[in-house]
Amino acid sequence: MGSVNVNKSEDALQQTMHTLAVRLVKAYLSNNSIPPASVPPLLAGTHATLLALMKPPAADSTPVPLPSPSEIRRSVQPDRIVSFIDGRSLKTLKRHLAAHGLTPDQYRRRYGLPPDYPMTAPAYATQRSQIAKGVRLERESS
Repeated sequence: MGSVNVNKSEDALQQTMHTLAVRLVKAYLSNNSIPPASVPPLLAGTHATLLALMKPPAADSTPVPLPSPSEIRRSVQPDRIVSFIDGRSLKTLKRHLAAHGLTPDQYRRRYGLPPDYPMTAPAYATQRSQIAKGVRLERESS
């Protein structure tokens, strides 16, 4: 009985994707002129792309070697943090991680890092904190 519900939801998804593909192609054709013989492949390609976008991304099959506890400790220096992705030394990891499609939590899980592993070099975080406090003091005194 459960497979019937799955088939119905898959059919509904297929129908929704088909309808969306037709709308997209219709909108494209309202602004572009293509030969009539090119419309079916355009519709099929659009439909296939929409279905592919709905599938969850494939898990990376390459296992990532986990750093040792000593490597984790050494990766955090006062003025830099060493990325386990490519070994680069950075003041902050957030933008670097985003460029690799990772959030800080995903990065920590991927490399077996503790939940409190910093994303910013300690000295840089202190420096930014002092700047922020200075700005607050300036606003309060004005």
